[in-house]
Amino acid sequence: MEETKLLYTNIKVGKPKDSVVEIEGEIPAPTMELHRKEILREISQEIEVQGFRKGNVPEAIVLKQVNMNHILEDAAEEALNVAYPHILHDNNVEPLSSPRITFVKLAEGSALEFKISVAIEPEISLPNYKKIAKAIKEKKVVEKATDKDVDDIIKEILTMRIDEKGKVPELTDELVKTFGPFENVADFKIKMRENITKEKEVESQRLSYEQIAQELVKETKLILPSLMIEDELHTAHRRLHQELEKRKMGEEEYFKIIKKTEEEYMKEKKEMIERQLKMKFILKAIARKEGIKADEKEIEKELQHAQAHYPNTDSEAFRNYIEEMLSNEKTLKFLEEAGW
Repeated sequence: MEETKLLYTNIKVGKPKDSVVEIEGEIPAPTMELHRKEILREISQEIEVQGFRKGNVPEAIVLKQVNMNHILEDAAEEALNVAYPHILHDNNVEPLSSPRITFVKLAEGSALEFKISVAIEPEISLPNYKKIAKAIKEKKVVEKATDKDVDDIIKEILTMRIDEKGKVPELTDELVKTFGPFENVADFKIKMRENITKEKEVESQRLSYEQIAQELVKETKLILPSLMIEDELHTAHRRLHQELEKRKMGEEEYFKIIKKTEEEYMKEKKEMIERQLKMKFILKAIARKEGIKADEKEIEKELQHAQAHYPNTDSEAFRNYIEEMLSNEKTLKFLEEAGW
C-alpha cells in the first residue's frame, strides 16, 4: 500500500491514572480509504464469483458478497498497526503492555476515531533501601558446617555404594579416591566441610536477598498497571495450557492433582506476578538512582551464549532480558554491600 504522509491526527495523551495512560486520536478519512481499498483488493484476489475469473471480480460485486462492517474493522486495524508505533514515538510513550483499542467512530468515508489504553512505568516512592539492607544484614547469620553435616553427607554417599548383599562399605583412603581428587579420608572430610560451608553461605545470601526483596516490596509505594498484570496472567495461562497439551492432560485433571480450583491457582499466580513486577520496578528505580548499569562486555558474552543455544530468538528482546537480569544482580549486590 502506498504510504501516506498523514498517518494520524488530533492525538491527545491523557494524564496517567494507576500507571495506565489513555491516548485519543483519529486516522484521517483519506488514509482510512486507502486501507479499505487495500482490504477489498486482497479479498477480491481470493473471492470466487460465478461468471468472473478469480482475482478479476469487480469491486461492486465484491461489496455485495462481504460485510462492510468487517471490511471497515479490518481497515481500522491495519491503519492503527501502521500508525501505533509512530504515535508512541512521537508522544514519548513507552508501553509496558499490549494496547487496548476502542473504535469510537468507524464509518465509511469518515475519519476513524479511536482510544488506546496502555500500561506505562508506574511512579514509585522508594523507602530508605540502604537502611533496610543494613537491618537485614545485621540479623544475617552464616552457619559453618558441623561434624554432623559432614557425617550425614558421608552416610548418604556410602548408602549409594551398598553392594549386592546390602552391605555398606567402609570409608577408606582407597574408596574416597574413587569419589574424586582426594588424597585420603582426612582430605575428603576437610573438602566436604568446605563445600558444605560454601553451600550454607550461598543459601544465607539467597535468604538475605529474599528478605531484602520482601521488605522493599512491603515498604515501597507504587501502583502496578492493571493491564500489565492482565498480560502476564494471560501469558501464564497460555504456558500452562501448552504444557498440559504436551502432557496430554486437561486443566480439570491438573487442578484435581494439585488440589486447587482454577480460581485459587490464578489467584496465587496473580499474587506472584504482582510481587515479581513490584520487585522489577523497585530494582530498576534503585539502579537508576544509584547509576548502576550492566557491563556491556558481560551483556555481549551472555547474549552470544544465549544465541548459540537459542538461535531463533529475537536478539533485541533477549538483550533487554539479559541487561535487566545483570542489572538486577548488580543492584542486589549493591544492596548487600550497602548493609555493611
